[in-house]
Amino acid sequence: MIVTKSGKLKAKFLPAMYFDSSVLIDYWMTEGLEVERPYDPIQGIISQNEPKNLRIIREILKSDKRVERMIEIRKKLLFEEVKVTAIISPLSLLELMEWNAEVVFKDTATEASGSMAIQRKGKKEIGDYLRRLLELRKDELEKQKGKKRVYSTGLEILMGDTWLNRSFAECHGLQGLLQADIVNFKMTIDKSWDEPSAYAYLQLGMSDILHVLVAQHLGCKYVASFDSDFQRVSDIITEETGITVLVSPEEILKTL
Repeated sequence: MIVTKSGKLKAKFLPAMYFDSSVLIDYWMTEGLEVERPYDPIQGIISQNEPKNLRIIREILKSDKRVERMIEIRKKLLFEEVKVTAIISPLSLLELMEWNAEVVFKDTATEASGSMAIQRKGKKEIGDYLRRLLELRKDELEKQKGKKRVYSTGLEILMGDTWLNRSFAECHGLQGLLQADIVNFKMTIDKSWDEPSAYAYLQLGMSDILHVLVAQHLGCKYVASFDSDFQRVSDIITEETGITVLVSPEEILKTL
């Protein structure tokens, strides 16, 4: 893959498949599950003694076909020969960062407080909590200037969990995906009255519309999304752009 001056991806051999944030998040969540780990006797003892209700939940989650298919997608992209290159843009990446911060904070707060009420908090409320966390961490760093530290603080650990680390992400959750810059992308008034107006009319959100336009700009042959809104407008997207919309893990696997 090379990026031309216009910002379009040019594939020497393989066409490109664009992952929107819904697919990227599922891909991210299955990181590590694509590798079969050797049997650990200690872990086996722990599993045997875990509460029965947790064991049932674990088995139910294992039976989730979507998770199984996403693991297969990871295996293909990491270890097998494929017919397309899977790519992500800064749009998908930023939405992954937003999702990770919210989910990790909610899970940690629920565990710390013992209350499920935090799970009902909206994005704005979680954003306020995260802003407070950021301010506390800044104050802590200011106080630590010139001091020798031995252990990580609770704030440092929490920030590390909620704020994605680039090097870790690229070596783990994002492995197997090509990260594509958006270069020379223009969104004009005239363009908004063109094919995107049909997407907006059919209630495709602005973020999703941008994913389609960026995929078109990059010269992608496929757009993969698990958002049901994409299924509603998939035929129009194909008619207007020539891009095939993939709306399930099975369709992605078949194309890979």
